Amino acid sequence: MTGAGEQEPPRATAVLVEGFLGATPIATPEGWRPAESLQTGDAVLTFAGPPQPIRRAQHSRVHPADWPRRLAPLRVPVGALENHEELLLLSGQQVLLQCDQAESQFGEPFALVPAAALEGFRGIVRARVPGRPLAVTLNFAQEELVYAAGAALLRCPASEGPDDPLRALLARAESGRTPALSLEQSLHLVACLVAEEAGAVLRQFPLQAARARGANRP
Repeated sequence: MTGAGEQEPPRATAVLVEGFLGATPIATPEGWRPAESLQTGDAVLTFAGPPQPIRRAQHSRVHPADWPRRLAPLRVPVGALENHEELLLLSGQQVLLQCDQAESQFGEPFALVPAAALEGFRGIVRARVPGRPLAVTLNFAQEELVYAAGAALLRCPASEGPDDPLRALLARAESGRTPALSLEQSLHLVACLVAEEAGAVLRQFPLQAARARGANRP
């Protein structure tokens, strides 16, 4: 039990798939701050409007090296998500993508996808994280998108919301918020983006591509 205004102490968890690893830089009105330094009441810059105060900040010790590969964090190289430095994302952390493929498939130019679906996209790979780093979950009065390490946009949930997943889905649709895709939908979207970018590269070098095809002929 903690008193009013006191921060909950770090606690051990088996697996945490949504939230930020402690060193993740988060944009605040005072500049970039590591997620592990953020406390309840601190203001954070948000995508949708003015800075918002954190309603609840939970800090937990995690041990990713013991997690199965499908739950391992993902390493995001510089620039892959418009991030100015390398990022480590927990596998269930929802990331905002803006692309024509999202609009053609789901009717909106934005889509929230779990980080796990980004494996293989622009050099994003699974990462082995040693030790027991601190992980942080930030909650706001309502769902928010915050800036991480540049222009990467990561979802933070509301401090209170519908317990029933169906009610939560309906509430999201009624509010007009960015659609959160299932893992299957996200994998399909990302596969289309990978193919689209690969095609764009080939179109930039038609002569080289033609030579490569010719070299493979018997």
